[in-house]
Amino acid sequence: MASEAPKKLDPQTIISKLIAELGEPWLPVHEHALRAVQEGNTETSRLLSATNLDDSFCRACSYMASIPKLPPTVAILIAESARVIADAQRERAIHRLNTLTAELLERYGSER
Repeated sequence: MASEAPKKLDPQTIISKLIAELGEPWLPVHEHALRAVQEGNTETSRLLSATNLDDSFCRACSYMASIPKLPPTVAILIAESARVIADAQRERAIHRLNTLTAELLERYGSER
């Protein structure tokens, strides 16, 4: 019986799937970070993450930017990307709910 050779990781497939989970940017800095990943601009991705320390979307892009090199730590990069994508989805929901709450309260205040 011939054993199958292990499949090689395809960095573009990995990044595409992670970006699909990350979803659409909701701030201009997110658009910039996403574009940097898509263009393979690792330095910009890292700079945006470093200058937006509390932004999970930027952090996810920074992790993803290192995946194409397939370093020995690629499994960690994928896992960390997934973790911060979950954080970014939470941040996105909070951002939407903050906007919704403000709109509802503004309407409430105008009806008084």
